[in-house]
Amino acid sequence: MNKVALFKCEQYDDETVYNAVKRSIDALGGISAFVHSGQLVVLKVNLVIKFAPERAATTHPMVVGAVARLCQEVGARVVVADSAGGPFNERYMGAIYNTTGMTQASSKYGFEINTNYDVYNANYEQGKVAKEFEIMDILNQADVIINMCKLKSHSFTGITNAVKNMFGAIPGLNKVQMHGQYQTLDNFSNMLYDIWGFFGDKLALTVSDAVIGMEGEGPTNGNPRKIGAIMASTNPLAMDIVGARIMNIDPKSMPTIATGIVRGYIQDVDDVEIVGDNVQDFVLTDFGKRIPNMYTPFSTNVPRWVQPILHKLTTQRPAVRKHKCLGCGTCARHCPVGAITMLERKNGKKYAHFDYTKCIRCFCCQELCPFGIVKVKTGIIYTFLRRKKKK
Repeated sequence: MNKVALFKCEQYDDETVYNAVKRSIDALGGISAFVHSGQLVVLKVNLVIKFAPERAATTHPMVVGAVARLCQEVGARVVVADSAGGPFNERYMGAIYNTTGMTQASSKYGFEINTNYDVYNANYEQGKVAKEFEIMDILNQADVIINMCKLKSHSFTGITNAVKNMFGAIPGLNKVQMHGQYQTLDNFSNMLYDIWGFFGDKLALTVSDAVIGMEGEGPTNGNPRKIGAIMASTNPLAMDIVGARIMNIDPKSMPTIATGIVRGYIQDVDDVEIVGDNVQDFVLTDFGKRIPNMYTPFSTNVPRWVQPILHKLTTQRPAVRKHKCLGCGTCARHCPVGAITMLERKNGKKYAHFDYTKCIRCFCCQELCPFGIVKVKTGIIYTFLRRKKKK
């Protein structure tokens, strides 16, 4: 079903959010169409980094609370779970849950916080590129999974919302390994759909927090941007198409959307049925978007000494100014290909150094920098080609 429910939600207020979420899910048949009494429902949220809700990088706890309330009203047990970009253990994730407001929300709304840090070895023979991978064990135990995403720009994929949010099913630092394994946007996008395919009908519903999204250098260090919407759908690809339109982006230019169309999750971007409010009322013509990183390694026929120059001129790349780097080493620890090393300045303080001949432009470093210091830089030739294409 390609139906997307879209309703206005102007602010984070308990009843305002609850009513918008309920209207969205009711437009798809109501919560009882997806959740039943006695079931274990896991709300797979977006807790990518240890930021407070007002930073707009994570799913807002009020939206999570609203969905939890609806599930509890039909007698379900609700557990909130995610795996952020660091170790998948109680200490690290406990700090994430606390800072993002989920721990406090669990007391307020009565849902549970996941305490199961086991992993499950998933086998998916039907997968196109990912046939074996590890997932959070709590997702394997769930009777129903509700994907609870956040509408944001993304330096690697252009947009992150419904489809990409399930990448968080991969526990902890395994995500780093998968970035290294699926380096190109084509392979990475196909891997995301393989994760979706593994869960099948268990992944019954997606709800998007688009009250305040993120523009610019998302998914963590961009700028909060009011959108004023809640979305719900059973088809994550359909939801992402609507999200792209709200961001004033051609949906077909987004690699995760284009891949989903090729794989038949929807026939065309115009096949989406929107119920509720008019999508044109939400379109942000000045939205600060990101152009997907279309980097692919240069042919080995190119002389090795030329490669760093070509890489710099023709691609986007992560970068940090030496004197601004605080030397925490987060980027180096999470680089899937070991392209970042920590060097010392004359005063003894460390800074991140990038080897662009190794860098695969996944932007994990930019995404996980706790201080927002890693920026996305654009090569001169890349900028010229983009402007020419736009004209």
